Amino acid sequence: MSVTAGDLLKLPSLRCAEVLGGRKGLAKIVSSISVLESTNPDILVDGLFPQGEFSGSEIVITGFMNILDDVECQCANIRRMAEGGEVGLILFYVGVYLPDVDQRLIDLADELDFVLICMPKGERNLRYSEVICDVMDCISRDRAGNESIVSEILERVSVLPPQLRSVNTVLQMVSDRMKLSLVLCDSSMRILNLVAWPRSLENVLKNGMQECRTFPGDQEFQRCPFLDDGYMGRVTLHPGHCETVELFLIYQDVPGGYFPRRVVEQITDVVCLGVNIWGQQHSEVAVHELVHAIIQDEPMKMRRLAEIFRIDVEAIHEMWIVCGERESTEQYLKKEMGSLRAFAESCADTVVADVYEGKLLLFLSNPYSQKEAEEQIAGILGQVSMAGEAITLTRCNGLGSTGDVRRAYLCHRDYLAESGRVFPGKRYFQIGEIQFVKECRELAERGEEEVQRALGVLDCIKADREAVSLVDTLSLYLLEGDSSVTKTAERMYLHRNTIKYRIHRLTELLGYRPDKMPEGIALYRAVVVRRLLC
Repeated sequence: MSVTAGDLLKLPSLRCAEVLGGRKGLAKIVSSISVLESTNPDILVDGLFPQGEFSGSEIVITGFMNILDDVECQCANIRRMAEGGEVGLILFYVGVYLPDVDQRLIDLADELDFVLICMPKGERNLRYSEVICDVMDCISRDRAGNESIVSEILERVSVLPPQLRSVNTVLQMVSDRMKLSLVLCDSSMRILNLVAWPRSLENVLKNGMQECRTFPGDQEFQRCPFLDDGYMGRVTLHPGHCETVELFLIYQDVPGGYFPRRVVEQITDVVCLGVNIWGQQHSEVAVHELVHAIIQDEPMKMRRLAEIFRIDVEAIHEMWIVCGERESTEQYLKKEMGSLRAFAESCADTVVADVYEGKLLLFLSNPYSQKEAEEQIAGILGQVSMAGEAITLTRCNGLGSTGDVRRAYLCHRDYLAESGRVFPGKRYFQIGEIQFVKECRELAERGEEEVQRALGVLDCIKADREAVSLVDTLSLYLLEGDSSVTKTAERMYLHRNTIKYRIHRLTELLGYRPDKMPEGIALYRAVVVRRLLC
């Protein structure tokens, strides 16, 4: 058996602790323990636990020392840890530094089945080291008597969120469990997955594997040519659904220099099972990893994968994001990815497509022309509409780096829903529109004074007896009508002359036409803020 979060509560250092939330997670296996005091939640969210990457079945100790008064940040940290595969959190010094545990944290822990444990409240003499030693000793004793690596790893993977069940996660778990590095290559010795232990060896192993000219044969172990005092072993795997792959085990500080054969067999079995259960065709895996590298702003990894699979990522300057709100949408996008990708291939030389976090991402080189790009976008929207799917497409162009891609993706992820409120019924967005909504939301959150300053440009309209209809017309004219009298009239079900009269009246009250730049920018901001606050 393996140590669960519930087992830890029986340890001497945790017997007086209280489970506040996430009780359904007490059966989750704990592989390690760590301490986290994030000075900036963004570091935790985007740095320590990158989106879509498994971080390791740990239980985490914290006192939230740097965010004692910021419950939103505390919740953000818990949510991201849960997404990263962490099991739970042990809170220290509640009633000493942290006044109390907010109910929002408890509710979130219950929602995520993320175990929230509180050490005895008001106790100043608690020590992190006691819990750390107790937990690690318990895990070490369990592992010493537990040789079933296969069942342990598969059990741990099976309870993870779907997006974390992958070959790479299996490799990370085996690596942490056995304190060795694992490299999965195709038959041409091109790296498909690499997990280093310790993680600081990643570049050493990557460069060593790429430069190595002599590899051990199947089932052979020898001195590692690029790691001091290291050994390298090789096992050829024969997955049921794809070509053979080569698994390399690289390690140091093993008595006698070799793992027992039964241990190697278990490692081989669990990796082969992982490839069979969670793997895909290698080209598909590589594209998914490539997209992950682009979104996570990992240019070195992106270039390595692009070189292996001959994808000209330097030419990519656009990203189209296709997504919907229904649970069935992800399956639809996976099923129709090929046909939807074909639209993009009709207007650009380089196209990379993958379904990532439930969204279809299409990366393109610069389209042949603006007209052709818009025709193909209309084609995509037409196809999904005929299928009855409520889907939006966002075009992000002018992207110069993976950093630009990541910022655009996160902006879309966080503000698409609010953009839908500002532009009701809109199915095709430019990323600039969503970025503007983001700016307006941030402005509104800075306080009433900022809001009134932004809305002040509309004050000259309020005194008019037709103020409400004028402001409504102005909002629709700028946001949905593309500053077109005809489109605005159609959307408001009014005669064109009525809209022309209202635009004329607005011009008189404002002293300039609503669509005149740069004056119109303040108007545009005001109507967006107004809709966000409605």
